[in-house]
Amino acid sequence: MTVATDRKNKNMRNIMGLSGLRLVVASFGILCGLTGIIAGIFEVLQGNNPTGGFVISTIGPEYTMYNDFTYYAVTIVPNFILSGVLAITISSLVMFWSIRYIHRRHGALILLMLSVAQMLVGGGWVIDLGFMASILATMIGKPLDWWSRNLPDRIITMLVRLFPLSIIVYGLISLGMLVISIIGVNSEALLNLLEPLAAAVFFPMIIMILGGIAIDVKK
Repeated sequence: MTVATDRKNKNMRNIMGLSGLRLVVASFGILCGLTGIIAGIFEVLQGNNPTGGFVISTIGPEYTMYNDFTYYAVTIVPNFILSGVLAITISSLVMFWSIRYIHRRHGALILLMLSVAQMLVGGGWVIDLGFMASILATMIGKPLDWWSRNLPDRIITMLVRLFPLSIIVYGLISLGMLVISIIGVNSEALLNLLEPLAAAVFFPMIIMILGGIAIDVKK
């Protein structure tokens, strides 16, 4: 029974061979990537037209938007369709890198560079999340001595248990916000949900980060 229990606990702490921090960084990378892909699709839909400046509206003027609502981005590419294709491509690389290669040498630096590139080609304003993911990525596979010394065992155990729930709740709220971003451009009721959802996602995000650290400390 003890061997089986230990094996089960080990599997929970090392899902698919990933550390807790890798799962957290992958979650952030997926959200950043999906945001950029959605922005890129909106830009491609605006066709082979000049952007007209560094700050652009990812949603074209042909859409009916509540109270002139739009999503802004920045791009150094002076053409909507080219900017959109680059945003989709680089955002996909952000997702792929954060899932597959973030633990490798210079993985955190490359993720940061990809996040900056995503921002500069119209992939949405998620550089803050990309920066946070890059910082956490520098801790992957590194000794977490400070955390192990300062987090009581009972807190570590609690965070490990809460981690699966926190990552699920974070994912559901984040995906909900992305869906509203797509279908809510002409709906006041849906747009009004974005602000409370953005506030609600903060708590599971903090638990998820601390839980990822706790899992790696426990290992």
